[in-house]
Amino acid sequence: MAGQLNIERLNEALSLLGERLRLSGGEPQELVVCGGSSLIARGYVSRVTRDVDVVARRLRGSELVSAKPLPEAVVAAVARVAADLGLPLTWLNNGPADLFELGLPGGFASRLESHVYGSHLTVWHIGRVDQIHFKLYAAADQGGGHHVTDLLALNPTADELLAAAQWTFTHDASPAFRALMKAILKEMNHDDVARQL
Repeated sequence: MAGQLNIERLNEALSLLGERLRLSGGEPQELVVCGGSSLIARGYVSRVTRDVDVVARRLRGSELVSAKPLPEAVVAAVARVAADLGLPLTWLNNGPADLFELGLPGGFASRLESHVYGSHLTVWHIGRVDQIHFKLYAAADQGGGHHVTDLLALNPTADELLAAAQWTFTHDASPAFRALMKAILKEMNHDDVARQL
């Protein structure tokens, strides 16, 4: 299980990250997290994940800003935690930050849930509706696999999938992506939604 994060190891890594940030003497940090680690933390799935995906940063509990680049203090603390726990350097990364740059689903900030790790780290996990949007996009963009499994665990309604699919087209309007989206929806037995796209 080296390099894999279950709920216990996830909390251990984030707690240590908060402590490293405190010891560095810098400003407290607030990270908005999506993907597998957020699904695990909010209890939507019970599995392991490879990393913590940061989609945005939050400034003092209000304004959302880009996670590109992550603050140097965060990057340094992440590297220390990686060495401490035997995790890859990318165990916390800003890979999904482009989703923020291209536009988040409406009402995104109102659905965030905070988890506090000491005095210097607050992690905001995205809401179920937003996970559906992001996971549907990832399933079509990167191939189904665990993204479809996660989607099914979220038990989305047809209306939620339709709204999510329409949102994904604001990020990729190509005919090829639309065809992939329809294929994913059919794989999920939502032919009715696919026909509306």
